[in-house]
Amino acid sequence: EVWGLALCAISMSQKTSLLGSDGESSTPESAYKARLARARSANLNRRQSRTDSSSSALSPESSLQSSPSAPPPARSASKETPRPPPAAAGAAFELLAAGEGHAGAYWSYSEPRGMLGVVDRSQLLRIIDKTGQLLYRVQLPAEGTTIFLGWEKSGAVLAAVQRLGGAFLWFPARPENVQQWEGMQFSTKVLKNSLVKRNSHFDTCFACWSDAGKLMLGLADGNFAIWDLGSNETFMSRTHFPGKHRNAITCGAWTPDGTSLALGSATQLKVSAPIANASWEGTAAKLDLAAGVSGGFQKVSFSSDGRMLAAFAGSSVFRSLGIYSVKEGGVAKNGAMRVLTPVGEVKPSPSLGSLQAALWLGPFTLAVVCATGRVKLLQYLRHEDFFTLTEESCAVTEAGVVTAAVLATGHVAIAHSSKVALWDPVGKRTVQEVALPKAPKDVRLTALEHTPDLLLVSRSDGSVLSQPLPLLEYVDHQRVVVGDADAAASEEAAAGVGPVQPTLLLEVSAAEGASSRPNMTPLAHCYSPTLRKLAVVNSDSKLLVFGADKAVLLQNPLPLAACVYLRFDPRSGKNLAVALRGSGVALWNGETSGNLNMWTGMTREGGLFKRSSSAKQKDFDPTTACWSMAGQLAVGMQDGSFAVWDSVSSQVSTSGRSGKHSSPVTAGDWRTSLFAPALALASTSTIKVSRGFEAAEWGSTALKLKLPKRSAGGSMKSLPGRAKADVEGLHFSALKFSGGGRHLAVLAAPTSAPRLTQVILYEIQAESEALVASREYVGDGVGGAPFEVCWSGELLVIFSRTDSGGSIRTIRSMPGAVEPSWPPDPRDAPGRMTCGGLSPRGLVAAAFACGERGEVLLFGLPALEPLGKISTPGVPSDLQLHAPTEASRHTLSVAFDGGGVQVWEV
Repeated sequence: EVWGLALCAISMSQKTSLLGSDGESSTPESAYKARLARARSANLNRRQSRTDSSSSALSPESSLQSSPSAPPPARSASKETPRPPPAAAGAAFELLAAGEGHAGAYWSYSEPRGMLGVVDRSQLLRIIDKTGQLLYRVQLPAEGTTIFLGWEKSGAVLAAVQRLGGAFLWFPARPENVQQWEGMQFSTKVLKNSLVKRNSHFDTCFACWSDAGKLMLGLADGNFAIWDLGSNETFMSRTHFPGKHRNAITCGAWTPDGTSLALGSATQLKVSAPIANASWEGTAAKLDLAAGVSGGFQKVSFSSDGRMLAAFAGSSVFRSLGIYSVKEGGVAKNGAMRVLTPVGEVKPSPSLGSLQAALWLGPFTLAVVCATGRVKLLQYLRHEDFFTLTEESCAVTEAGVVTAAVLATGHVAIAHSSKVALWDPVGKRTVQEVALPKAPKDVRLTALEHTPDLLLVSRSDGSVLSQPLPLLEYVDHQRVVVGDADAAASEEAAAGVGPVQPTLLLEVSAAEGASSRPNMTPLAHCYSPTLRKLAVVNSDSKLLVFGADKAVLLQNPLPLAACVYLRFDPRSGKNLAVALRGSGVALWNGETSGNLNMWTGMTREGGLFKRSSSAKQKDFDPTTACWSMAGQLAVGMQDGSFAVWDSVSSQVSTSGRSGKHSSPVTAGDWRTSLFAPALALASTSTIKVSRGFEAAEWGSTALKLKLPKRSAGGSMKSLPGRAKADVEGLHFSALKFSGGGRHLAVLAAPTSAPRLTQVILYEIQAESEALVASREYVGDGVGGAPFEVCWSGELLVIFSRTDSGGSIRTIRSMPGAVEPSWPPDPRDAPGRMTCGGLSPRGLVAAAFACGERGEVLLFGLPALEPLGKISTPGVPSDLQLHAPTEASRHTLSVAFDGGGVQVWEV
């Protein structure tokens, strides 16, 4: 009866809090203000009653007595209207003192109850009131390990979950008792505190509450269990729901209405339809995680209407954020299904740092808070079958951000170890910074919670602080406008590089093996900053590998064939691939310095393709190749087929009927992504983009392309007397994914006029099944014809050349922002541009022929600011730029027309 009355009182309290004086429903904003005024009045009375107590008492502030102001008027632009400064916050109060046993403790605060729950290392559960006074103690099984402590939203029950102990429920209405979840169901009797025992058969890895009062436990065997507070019913996935995860449950989230559930494990993310008839047979999303690599899904969260989902995955500070749309996927054998479609990804970068928090600001706006103090805003516009995305990066505070949360006022609280910045996402400004008490040396902030009038922060020494919030004006997230080109430019500028100080690391002359003879195969080279080794294939078709001291580590003759690709893999920098026309691919492990292996064909055994040393089943005639950041090598063939070799697992896959091109593959690139990796390959007038993980899937992705009739960018120049689209189609010589993977840049020319090259930007839509042209760039007689394209994030760098000069141009996927170019007059270039390149960190290099010698100019993005130059002994024929590693700065390798290679550290 007591429990029933308590539930009725909670329900009536929640109901009346949403009603005005006339009994009609008020707006969420006015309901928030009414509740905030009541909470502040109660806290003020409490503080005044303790003015003569110890130092734990809070000093009342006159500003707390003022009532919240009216909401600001609506506006149509993102510019900030002047506002009065917010009232200052009061002093912090230590709810839980630091202690050796408190370090690493789990804690949770209930605003309706005004209680703090804490479980320390000894597994002692303590209940503390808002003044810091101890109310109750419960000793959980000391041999267990707590993995979760959390209050139900109304404060009706506190759940403490142990790894091998199940769930223990403490009810404020019955403080002397604890109820334990024993596997399939709760115990039939209520246990006294002294009788609580460990349940070693319930191996729990994750737990979370829904707003509707459902507690979910994720288990180590991939199953899950649910308890409903309202009905006191329990559900187990192995009994009620088909399908389960292959690995332990690591994260999960409920939709705001509490009807659907998302669960993540090492490489799988599954979303149920309403729990009453849920089906888990299909995996909604996967991770491209190599075998033996740690990471997996770590944290997921739904948007306010449950139609979008954000998921963290990866390891440590290198984790990435994937964004999905959630939609109905039909009906399975045992119920409804839901499908996740990847619509975006945010990766850590030098400008952003690690990603600390992802906060939904409404149904389609996401704020990603980064360690460097920047907030990256993403706003989606939903169309019938696809999304368009606008992005903006805002500098909010200094580096050192630990975590963040969205307050009841709509502000974003961004926490450092010494302060909390309160940021307005509508005005895009920090309205106030709340200082925290100075922490002892080596003590850092670990977690953040909030109520309408309090911030609660914990530190690594075990202390928990209660910090009053200042009075803030309500922020309406519907008025957040995203898309500021200047802010995007400033983000890329933050990742820029400083002045260049070149240092010559290695030089190999033509006489020493790096020969290049006229009318023969030109010299090919590549450098591995990880191994500090240089590989060359000279005009005599000989492969040589040099160490840092110029010692010859490998000298191996190759078949007399053109070398179309020579690169170390970017994942480890240790595997070398050499693609030879008509002869196959040579593979060499630079770490073991073993023998050279030739991959010349494929054999089919038991339905699986495997590498073969003979070409009886399928001859290899490579025309292009490319490495992925995950260590996968894709090889395009003369007959339109392709093969992929995984350097980590040594597995091989080949193209099926849907993936095979009807003409030779001429270019390819990988989309690097944990959430939606893809391989794009081009042939004459055709681009195919795959999707899938275990094998490349190419369903409905063949795209027949013709030369566009006019520029989609609006301000691009065109060649005088430009040729029309040839009936034979287009030849693609280069294909590059943007940093975020949303756009694809191609370098194309009519097959009948190969000199009329142009750059076309495509936006990838509908799960890689559609390419929509967004911009086009065509050179002219002054700026030259484009010959190379490179991406820096979403900024495309185009290299063009004339007979006596050249130019560099930057363009974005959508027009409107400033797009710098160099030089102001292409005729001012020091000579004919021969090659160009770009590092992932935004360093641009362009090489020029200056008589019999050469010159390499270096620039920084986004403004193409000149940073330095390097004079070379010959005319550069090829160059490669590598991002800094732990052992070096940027490295630049340059090969020359007459032979020889230089490697510079810049």
